[in-house]
Amino acid sequence: MNIKKMPAVTLEPRVISLKEFYEQDFTIPDYQRPYKWTEKHVRTLFDDLDCFVAGITAKNRDDDRYKYRLGTIVLHKSICFKGYTAFGQYSLNNKLQLKLPDLKKNIVDGQQRTLTFYLIWHALQARSHELNKLDIPQFTLDIPACRITQENLRRNYDVIEKLIDKPRSTSLAEYIDILLTKCEFVIAQLSKLAEAFQFFDSQNSRGLDLYPHDLLKAYHLREFDPIEAELKAKVVQQWEQRKGEEVHQIFSHFLYPIRQWTKGKKAFQFSKAQVEDFKGISLHQEDHLPLSHAYRILHSMVDEYNSDRFRRVDNLNLAYPFQITQTMINGRRFFEWFSYYESKALGLLHPQSHDAWVESLLLTETSKKIWKVINGFTVTENAKDYAYSGRTRTGDGYVRKVLNCFLLAYYDRFGITEFSSALEVGFIWAYSLRLKQSSIYESSIENHVRDHNLFRRLDESLRPKDFLNFSLNIYVKASQTTRTTGIEKLFKEMKYMAEQG
Repeated sequence: MNIKKMPAVTLEPRVISLKEFYEQDFTIPDYQRPYKWTEKHVRTLFDDLDCFVAGITAKNRDDDRYKYRLGTIVLHKSICFKGYTAFGQYSLNNKLQLKLPDLKKNIVDGQQRTLTFYLIWHALQARSHELNKLDIPQFTLDIPACRITQENLRRNYDVIEKLIDKPRSTSLAEYIDILLTKCEFVIAQLSKLAEAFQFFDSQNSRGLDLYPHDLLKAYHLREFDPIEAELKAKVVQQWEQRKGEEVHQIFSHFLYPIRQWTKGKKAFQFSKAQVEDFKGISLHQEDHLPLSHAYRILHSMVDEYNSDRFRRVDNLNLAYPFQITQTMINGRRFFEWFSYYESKALGLLHPQSHDAWVESLLLTETSKKIWKVINGFTVTENAKDYAYSGRTRTGDGYVRKVLNCFLLAYYDRFGITEFSSALEVGFIWAYSLRLKQSSIYESSIENHVRDHNLFRRLDESLRPKDFLNFSLNIYVKASQTTRTTGIEKLFKEMKYMAEQG
């Protein structure tokens, strides 16, 4: 049996304004999933729109560099004749609707966003008396009869009405006019129905999905100051050279947990629902809120110093003084912030193959021994006594994640000062859970950090001695397993475990 290979999908992308989008004739096909956007999705969309509109001034109103990309809509325009589908197969169920060519465009991908903007359009129609000077097109969208879709549409419409009517510094007419003319969709049209189903299957059946950091990349690229277009292109090129899995690990194993645990919140699950924590303030926008003053001054001073003509003589470069837990600065600084911690995080994740920065900071014999044991490095004296064969187990990996986060958080705050002591404290704190419990789950880690939160203590300490001047009050018993021999040996040497009788 010869099976023809499906040809590559051919897209014909073009960019249209929201106003042009509302001039279209669309259909949501029956094969699409129900509308599932929640109030949170809608509020996030309006937060982004409000943020964009706030940055539009009389000076940049007509500047084409100031645009907001709403997303991509993939379409298929049905062309059917005499009761036959594009596959040449007769269908009795759709005989009536296929008598004449279907001129409407089916939405293959992007129906969630399309339906939300359909609700926005309806809300604008209801306020036509306030917007009488604006030319709002007649938007047509055919929606399948689906109970879930209808319920969510009704719920979100109520939310949208409130969000449209909330007080703003600009008039409603000006606000909507900016949205209609400055916000854009990318429209990609598929020429064949077979390609439409191929695309639909590849997006849904194969389970292909974006990493959370892909959403952050798109958001912060939008938030770039338009005058930094050349630098933006360079940032994109550098970002695309990174391995997606490594970027995700840095966020999920370090940046997100440290920020969350410092606030006393759960931190084990980092998904697209958590990306809001990495959105902050846009310094190039017109609204100068008190919160942004210090960041704007620091941002400008660093740039001014590095661009001074004397830098050509002394070749000095001043790095922005980032902190993991800081308020995020949107745009360029976000990408610099990530790069600032990248090598340190990878050095903790893969000490054998990346920057061995931790090892170079260890000054005490105890801290050096701890580092060797937890990484499976050979301890020269009595190697068998320091064996740790269980270090690759899932629970042990959770414990190591906590220690890694603590080490990076400490270094971020106090640098190399008393780093060896910090490693010793962090080791006892994290690995005491391993010796106390035979099984460790994500919930075990969350409870352990919550009940003895060294991240919060670190955040409240101004100097290393402030942080280190306390007693751990940890004293564990020997376990029955041989898979943590090295850990127990270290606990005994550091006087946190009783000697066996």
